[in-house]
Amino acid sequence: MSFISTSSCSLARLAGRQLRAGGLLQSRASSSVEPTKEAPPKSPAAAASGAAANIGARTHAPNNFEKRLLVFTKNQDVMERCRNQVRIKIANYMMLATAIGCVIMIMSGKRAQKRGETVQKMNLDWHKEYNEKAKQEDAATAASAKN
Repeated sequence: MSFISTSSCSLARLAGRQLRAGGLLQSRASSSVEPTKEAPPKSPAAAASGAAANIGARTHAPNNFEKRLLVFTKNQDVMERCRNQVRIKIANYMMLATAIGCVIMIMSGKRAQKRGETVQKMNLDWHKEYNEKAKQEDAATAASAKN
């Protein structure tokens, strides 16, 4: 049994050496790893487009809206971070406005309750007026039909 295990280990070692020698397999520990060289650009236009792709975020010229956002957040940092802060501030203001609106509606409803106004009473009054108008229109059409 030891013969099989030793021969299989030696075969694995031999195969590994051949793969490394052929360049198909490189060990992490080996110091012979060389960085790959990129091909130089073929034309000046290609070089210019490559340079344009590497422009940093600091060279972005903000438009008027972005300038206002930067002033609003009091942060002249990164534009994306500024936009996130504005989104959060707007959401907070909207939540505050919603809470204030809810309190106002509660107060209004309690005042209407003290005056005796209810939705049911308003509905009955509307139907009464509607039916009276319908009767008047029917009487007017009947009177014009007789003439």
